[in-house]
Amino acid sequence: MLLVDLFLICMIVFILVIVVTTVAHIWVPVPVVPTPNHIIETALTMAKLKGNETFLDLGAGDGRALIIAKKRYPKITAIGSELIPTVWLFGKLRIWLSKQDVTLLLCDARKQDVSKADCIFLYLIPGIMDDIQKKFDTELRPGTKVLSYAFAFPSKKAAEEKDVPWITGTRKLRMYVW
Repeated sequence: MLLVDLFLICMIVFILVIVVTTVAHIWVPVPVVPTPNHIIETALTMAKLKGNETFLDLGAGDGRALIIAKKRYPKITAIGSELIPTVWLFGKLRIWLSKQDVTLLLCDARKQDVSKADCIFLYLIPGIMDDIQKKFDTELRPGTKVLSYAFAFPSKKAAEEKDVPWITGTRKLRMYVW
């Protein structure tokens, strides 16, 4: 009987998570598309981190970029932001299971403090890139590296571009230096 009760509770929680995520997407028109691990690894290689920087992931989703960066560079400070509560919760669980010292904030990427960042990773939709560029222009320190997967900033030239494998060919990974 206990097993049946546990199963029913899990099913109710699962359905609740699906409903909350669906409702959240009514007000938050941002798709949840996880970044493939090989893209994150390539971005970290492009960034040429020394290992003691502050690394941000804006729109961190399930926290995988933060976890990979922290495993590769244990002395970095890894901070991310996620806007959708259920995705953020899943990210918090994933971080806890990874046992990595990583911070994942529940907030809009456009509102996260980026002033102390040395390196920022992004996989955001095109409609947000203009707002983020304006934010970076006013808040980032000179020399801050920003790696953007798939989408370019509307009026900034990339310092480096790399074609990376994707399902139907390749996509661009761009590194900008502010």
